[in-house]
Amino acid sequence: MRFSDIQKKEVIDVEKGAFLGFIQDATIDTADGKVKSLHVGGGDRGVFFDTRDKEVKKVPLGDIATIGKDIILVGQKGLKK
Repeated sequence: MRFSDIQKKEVIDVEKGAFLGFIQDATIDTADGKVKSLHVGGGDRGVFFDTRDKEVKKVPLGDIATIGKDIILVGQKGLKK
């Protein structure tokens, strides 16, 4: 999967049922080359890249429950089997 594919997906917090935004950037560990966290911008759904006045949140990779076709679900609570 390419990073540009992930940027097009909506990020949803499953614990609150809230739209968080779209993936803006990522933190990568230079020692091992692995993604540590994704940076999510809280922009409106209608304005895809207009996030200048919105807060950017860092979501640790371990908090991502599912990367689906259209959305990314964040939060483990309630998804454990």
